[in-house]
Amino acid sequence: MDKKSKTFILLLMVVSMVFVLATGCSDANNQVKPNKNQESDANDKGQVIETFKFSVTAQSNGVDNTNSIVYKEWIKLMEEKMGKKIEIDWNYIPASDYDSKVKLEIASNNLTDFFAAPLFYDTAEMAEQGQILDFSQYKDSMPNYMNFLGQVKDGLERTTNADGSMYYFKETSTPRFPSDKGMLIQNASAYRYDLFEKHNIKMPETFDELYEAAKELKELYPNKYPINTRWKSLRSIFNANHVQNEIYWDGGKFVHGIFEPGYRDALEFAYKLYAGGLLDPEYLVDTDDLIKQKALNGDNFIWLTQWFTDPANYTRTANDGKIFAVSLYPANPKYGTAWQNAVNANTPDLGWGAYCISSTAKNPEELIKFIDLQYDPEVMRLLTWGIEGTTYELNSEGNPTFVDEFKNADDPWVVGDKYGIRASKSYRPGLQVSNDASAFVDFAAIDFTYFDGKYEEVAIEKNEFLRNLPMPQNEYVPAWYDAPTVQFTQDESQQIAEIMTPIKTYIEEQEARFVSGKESFDNWDSFINKVKGMGDVEKVLKIHNDAAQRAMGN
Repeated sequence: MDKKSKTFILLLMVVSMVFVLATGCSDANNQVKPNKNQESDANDKGQVIETFKFSVTAQSNGVDNTNSIVYKEWIKLMEEKMGKKIEIDWNYIPASDYDSKVKLEIASNNLTDFFAAPLFYDTAEMAEQGQILDFSQYKDSMPNYMNFLGQVKDGLERTTNADGSMYYFKETSTPRFPSDKGMLIQNASAYRYDLFEKHNIKMPETFDELYEAAKELKELYPNKYPINTRWKSLRSIFNANHVQNEIYWDGGKFVHGIFEPGYRDALEFAYKLYAGGLLDPEYLVDTDDLIKQKALNGDNFIWLTQWFTDPANYTRTANDGKIFAVSLYPANPKYGTAWQNAVNANTPDLGWGAYCISSTAKNPEELIKFIDLQYDPEVMRLLTWGIEGTTYELNSEGNPTFVDEFKNADDPWVVGDKYGIRASKSYRPGLQVSNDASAFVDFAAIDFTYFDGKYEEVAIEKNEFLRNLPMPQNEYVPAWYDAPTVQFTQDESQQIAEIMTPIKTYIEEQEARFVSGKESFDNWDSFINKVKGMGDVEKVLKIHNDAAQRAMGN
């Protein structure tokens, strides 16, 4: 081979190596490298498809949410909207254990990327400790959520701190009634109506009637405790006395209930029930499952507080002649008409649930986009109503209505379980942050109700007495219903938490002791002084009332 040929071959080899290296560098530099929560795969056409992975802690009611028809459709829809594969690592916790277990996860800082905070949990401490993300800088990535907040009275103010920070998403609460009438009570009292009828006992409307009814039932069933309550709650007694056992708006200012006369009166009435063997001594420890089991076994006959649809569920489950009827909280004539647990079902509002993003989430903006899509009307309709043509159809006005399979069923909630929709007995698909409440009215299972002196078998939402009450002005609506929306600075939130956390714990402990008789009411002044000595409650009330003045523009 001559010298010229050798030179040409050598040059060709060098060019080839440069091309290979350049190609390799180009691939390395231009390829999007996935982070821990973002991986890539290829479809059958060789196209690269990203996979978005994240973890979620949510409640479960003993069913596999991820194996339902609607869940699978939801994942398909989310992949379509996100433009990538979705993989969610679920940490499902039984509903009855949820709050206690999540509190442990918070204490141990072992949080999933997204989680529902325990009910009514103060997120200020998590924010202060840097456990949860302030996602206020991502407002442009959550148009659906911001649109929803815009429909809610003071929506943005109620979900942000005074400095504009946002640490939690709120659950939706969509209207069930017209804007000017129809009162929804999601907590109520309940009674074994069949026993009251059998023994000709008057359905209680006052404290005295409640006490006399319980005494008569105790005489008839001496080995039973006639009265129990859900969530160890005495709220029905507090409401009757126009107080709460915490800080609340009294119509003119924020006060703490323990300093109001109605609070002591409420505990004295609860003690009267307990001392007479009428209030189940296990009311403080009974779980939801135990409450239900005792009801079905005939161990309790009156519930001071119950979830508004559960008495009907008990009735259908028992299927043996027991009738569990829902009713208003009984009144204490000393304070007038009993205030009820009225909630806004007349205009868009915020629900009770609060949902946080862990500060360790690897791809927060992408996660926020995913969460935001849960407030998309199309997604809300799928999760709540299911699949058009299968579970619902559109009426002449273009609104969804359930198919006859639901409307002709003895228990439409059970039919909902078949498809895994939110309008079901046990399934809670998706992230559980949103739903369309009109679905619950559309099929509205039969409830067993006693309102305005009349027993009826009708869905609560269709009960004429409740539907015709003007809103929000009627005698049953509590003063705190229209409390001003207060925003606290991070420093104020921290001060409130530091002062009130030990006080709240102490009050709960002492409440139980007063009710059981372990603490005498002769020591009431000592109890009040101990609370005052534990922290500056007046300072906390001033923070609340100053914030109220800011909110009202004064």
